[in-house]
Amino acid sequence: MRATVVIPKEIRGIDGGRFRGDGGGRGAEGGGPLMPTAQLFVWLLIVGVGMLFAALSSAAIVRIGLDGQTLRFPPIVWGNTAVLLLSSLVLGLAQWHVGRQGMFQPSSLRLFGGAVGCGLLFLLGQLGAWYELIQQGILLTSSSAAAFFYVLTAAHGVHVLGGIVALSALWINRRRGAVVRRWLGPVATYWHFLTLVWFALLAILQLR
Repeated sequence: MRATVVIPKEIRGIDGGRFRGDGGGRGAEGGGPLMPTAQLFVWLLIVGVGMLFAALSSAAIVRIGLDGQTLRFPPIVWGNTAVLLLSSLVLGLAQWHVGRQGMFQPSSLRLFGGAVGCGLLFLLGQLGAWYELIQQGILLTSSSAAAFFYVLTAAHGVHVLGGIVALSALWINRRRGAVVRRWLGPVATYWHFLTLVWFALLAILQLR
């Protein structure tokens, strides 16, 4: 005779709360998950990206220090920095508006579009910075500072592009209030993180 085990859809936990067995991801009855899936995903992503840039930055500090040369940034880099900071501020305002309204409204849509536009302008500006360096004869092999400028800004640009894709996906789903409320906060957190990383990279590349 074969024994049959029936797993109930809800089981009672040690603390008296009930936990669902249907994959809903909820914690104790009446509460929610300890951390929403979207937020958990973005924080894990931030940890991974942070470790990547920490490793690259450590190598840059050692090599640039041994080389004893620094790189004079093209002026456009400072303009790009202002554009990226502006995008982060505008996205924060859009996030605040959506938090009050529950979904995208014309005012928050304009702010959100402005943040995405600033992100694209930042990437174009970085291509312009590379072009200026190449015109000056400063290539990847010119010095350790130049090499790490190209490598670090390229790595950062790839992640900014990923952030733009995520923001664009939110734009496409702007009429789906549940999706916007679930993902806008985590995506904005990731974007602000990339802004902080950019300032850290500039400081590292200017070390003497």
